[in-house]
Amino acid sequence: MNKHPLANYTLKDFDKYNCIKLSFSYYLILLYLLRGYAIGMASLANLKDKLSLIQWFYPDSAMFYLSLLFSIPSLVLLYVVIARKPDAPQWLKSLWRKVLPLSFLLIFLDLCIYWGQYLFVSPGSLSRLLIQTAIAVSILIYCTVNKRAKMNRLEFPEHIEENPKDKGKSLSKH
Repeated sequence: MNKHPLANYTLKDFDKYNCIKLSFSYYLILLYLLRGYAIGMASLANLKDKLSLIQWFYPDSAMFYLSLLFSIPSLVLLYVVIARKPDAPQWLKSLWRKVLPLSFLLIFLDLCIYWGQYLFVSPGSLSRLLIQTAIAVSILIYCTVNKRAKMNRLEFPEHIEENPKDKGKSLSKH
């Protein structure tokens, strides 16, 4: 007998719009794609040496700026995740269903840029590049097998009409 796809989730797994809470995989993707911005903000928070964290992750400062530049399309994905609310415009709702394939494309392009830079412009640290590639591949595999991420793509938050009878009951309890 086939179980309903939502049968394995409890009430704690749902948000106030009766959608499954967003999978951690979306946040992993955004953190990976926007790592230049995240490292830049963390570096600014360091009061002693504002550049040390950036220099540790990006020994070549040009790669840091390149990372910020090529992360601009990822800011659109961040907006889509943040604006995933019932009042969202129709274009955002249609883009939501494509958020994982678009994320995969951006991760692939990100890797192509770094491997291209390593192979053709200036060889940096191969170990860092291999670690970055391993992280990207791990995220892609995790997002591919994560059932919650797949379920998230199928639903979009909608306003829930409260039954006037239920509203009166909840008020009388307080």
